[in-house]
Amino acid sequence: MSGIIEKIDDFLIRHGIQFMFSWMNPFRFLAVMLISALICAIAGCGINIFLTPVFCIAGFFIPVILAVISNRADNDAMMSDIESMYDVIRIQARAGVFIQDSLMDCYMLCTNRRLKAALLELCNRISTRSTLKEAVDDFNKRFTNMHIDILCVILNQAQTSGKTVQILSDMSEQIRQVRHTHAMKEKGKLERKIEILELLIFIGVLAIGIYSMGTEITVMLNQ
Repeated sequence: MSGIIEKIDDFLIRHGIQFMFSWMNPFRFLAVMLISALICAIAGCGINIFLTPVFCIAGFFIPVILAVISNRADNDAMMSDIESMYDVIRIQARAGVFIQDSLMDCYMLCTNRRLKAALLELCNRISTRSTLKEAVDDFNKRFTNMHIDILCVILNQAQTSGKTVQILSDMSEQIRQVRHTHAMKEKGKLERKIEILELLIFIGVLAIGIYSMGTEITVMLNQ
């Protein structure tokens, strides 16, 4: 049982749920899942009693699905800040600046609330009692984000590897490409929405025209 609670707690931390809701813990999250399952079961029973189990199971996992969707949205919102972090650390590593100082500059430049709070905790842990590796590992456990995973690996290797600057440059370029691809997808979605809206407006105008014409023809025939 304790293993399940630990996994739920890790899930809540990695997906930013405990950042959004500081009162949330594994037991309360389980309660939310059960309440969601109960509500969906009642709704399924109202539609068809045979659908109750299906709706109950689906409702049980709705909070998990919402947490995953929320984390993906957070990751998209962090992308520009993560790119800036790669650039800052790369430039300052080339200039011989200590990683700790670079991370503090990253914190000052960061605009995303969740990432900024984690960076502050990272800087505080480094400046107090933790080693760089311990602090970075703890920072990494707060996210489910591929780019942050790679950044943490680079930070852990920064003191021993001479290729840190090149790796950071490559990753910074990769993030730019990901952001560009994401922007193009969003642009395509927006264009499709506009096209659908224009089509609906056209259909609406056409329907009004046909209705008006039909009404006039009916009046003329009745006369």
